[in-house]
Amino acid sequence: MTGLADKGQYTTTYPKIHAHVMLTQMNIKEGPLTFGEKGNEAILKELRQLHQKNALLPISKENLSYTERKKALRYLMFLKEKRDGTIKVCGCADGRPQ
Repeated sequence: MTGLADKGQYTTTYPKIHAHVMLTQMNIKEGPLTFGEKGNEAILKELRQLHQKNALLPISKENLSYTERKKALRYLMFLKEKRDGTIKVCGCADGRPQ
């Protein structure tokens, strides 16, 4: 007795898997080591922009109560090299504690 699989009616084809691993973003510690002075300039440019637009206001840790320190969110920054070779810095608040 032959089944349908023996006749070739149920053949399974799987898509080809291409393993391209590319490092697209780097954190604030790895970025300047990789990109050098261009990375440092990009970080300073982003921080100046945040300061000029009053997006973040620095507050000393000593001026905050214990509960306020626990509610504070960390600010994460990542560096990325664009196709044209410029370095872009993206920042976001770490929302895990929310």
